[in-house]
Amino acid sequence: MERPKIDVAERIADLAEPYERALLTIRGYAAALLDTGYPRDTLYEDFGRARSVLSGRGAPEEAADTVLDAMDFPVGFSSSHMKL
Repeated sequence: MERPKIDVAERIADLAEPYERALLTIRGYAAALLDTGYPRDTLYEDFGRARSVLSGRGAPEEAADTVLDAMDFPVGFSSSHMKL
């Protein structure tokens, strides 16, 4: 599958701020990507890169923690209603 024109990691990082409401937003974005056939392993890598993007931006640690929490969704290491 061809990668989207946008940088998924950058977009995830954008969604992580403001981090107070970001977890469900990031999950929804990830679910939409997977629904289009976006590779699960690539999405997981993008989550990792998003944490680096946030670090480079000097974002609050809570934003990176939110992305770290969201990384569990595609691999199924979350509650059953949050798995992707």
